[in-house]
Amino acid sequence: MLNKKILFALSFLSTSITANTAENIQINTLKNSTLTVCTTGDYPPLTSYNIDTRQYEGFAPVVVKNFAKHMNLKLEFQKTTWQQLSSDLMAKKCDMAIGGITYTEGRNDLFYLTEPIIKSQKAVLFTKENAHLFKRFSDIDKRENVIIENKGGTNEIYVNKIIKNADIKIIESNIAVFDCFEKYQEKPYAMITDSVEVEYRSNSSDSVFSNEGLNMELNHNPERYKVYMANQTTKGKAIILAMNDFIRTHRKEVDHWFQESLSGTYHEDEAVCPF
Repeated sequence: MLNKKILFALSFLSTSITANTAENIQINTLKNSTLTVCTTGDYPPLTSYNIDTRQYEGFAPVVVKNFAKHMNLKLEFQKTTWQQLSSDLMAKKCDMAIGGITYTEGRNDLFYLTEPIIKSQKAVLFTKENAHLFKRFSDIDKRENVIIENKGGTNEIYVNKIIKNADIKIIESNIAVFDCFEKYQEKPYAMITDSVEVEYRSNSSDSVFSNEGLNMELNHNPERYKVYMANQTTKGKAIILAMNDFIRTHRKEVDHWFQESLSGTYHEDEAVCPF
């Protein structure tokens, strides 16, 4: 009986070593190659395109730059939009997509996804001028209010699910949403987005945004997390295995980069409120 247990343990250990070896072989195939990354560049602090330096900044670009250096990869960025993110990746315009990408079952069906990068839930963003009006979700979902969201992504899907009374306006650019808030600070506008974006937008003392929506209870709002995506190909699998390994072994640095990104200054592209 004891011999059987020993043999079983050895068999299990052998299988584990073989699996790890196979993963290492896949990861090693990436070295000294080019990694092309799609990102929207309109979602600080997670991804932002600096119009002055023509460089990508923010948390996700910092992570992927350090990953590329670690893997000895040549890194190239490909600009995309929230509407085109999945189709650009599937069309192989890039090897991996990064930024403010939330895990969904639909994305998991289509792509290889990394392990959780950071946690995030949906929260409500509104101006300080309107903080006295919006104390709970029922104050938000009223006919006289307007919910403004960018087209594509999980924000649009989420508001269409939970908003029953307020008017919903969907506009093309994520950055243009914030121009609407700047332009109409006293109008009863709100945006439902990721808590990390609410935290960032309300962080500075001269911000027009309130952080009070971070603690507002919302319907159907489980804890979510951000991921990076790659195609379901041999190379895509190798990229995700390598990125997962990098995140695990550099978790302290990753958490530090995220905290740094929250207090960063980003030179965003110009986008005008369409109304």
